[in-house]
Amino acid sequence: MGRGRRFWFPLALLGLTQIGLVAVQLLSRRSPAEDQSANLLLRPSPTGAAGYGRLQFLTQGPLFTPGPELPAGPAWQVALGVAVLGTAIWYWFALRPARTGWFVLGTIGALLAVPLLDLVGSWQLRLGDGLRGPLPATLGLLVLAAYERSKLVLVTAAGFAVLAVVLAADLVGALLSAVVLLTAAFAVLLRRAPDTLR
Repeated sequence: MGRGRRFWFPLALLGLTQIGLVAVQLLSRRSPAEDQSANLLLRPSPTGAAGYGRLQFLTQGPLFTPGPELPAGPAWQVALGVAVLGTAIWYWFALRPARTGWFVLGTIGALLAVPLLDLVGSWQLRLGDGLRGPLPATLGLLVLAAYERSKLVLVTAAGFAVLAVVLAADLVGALLSAVVLLTAAFAVLLRRAPDTLR
């Protein structure tokens, strides 16, 4: 541990998955004209009326309201799952682990931890939707920093947490934190001496 520059890949992969999340969120938004046409098509029943239809309920909830936040829950779980699985595959080829059983069990445990952390964050800690993805991602970066014994990854995790969790848990925060991750990955790739920034 602590040798080489192999940890650039997890940083770049997490940054790219965040950019993918932002792109999916922006592409899935509807324009205000589309929202108004949906509301005109299915007008709400008067308050207290018995015939409130299912389609009327679906078109008027916050599901279709465009907002600045990232998609919560399943989208973040998929993104973090991709990052964890991609990192495990990368380290499999980079390390060629002698104990393959433990490596596979660790990978499965990390993949199962993603939805469990989301459940704990949403049910027990009552975290908002914008925090349920960045907090487990920050935890993963801290685990990577400890595994690689890298000060650069630790500083990157702190910058990621400040931008994605503290300052703005929305699209802007996701883009800025992705820039931090990609900048750190490029810094690792472009440096000459492996121990310069460690």
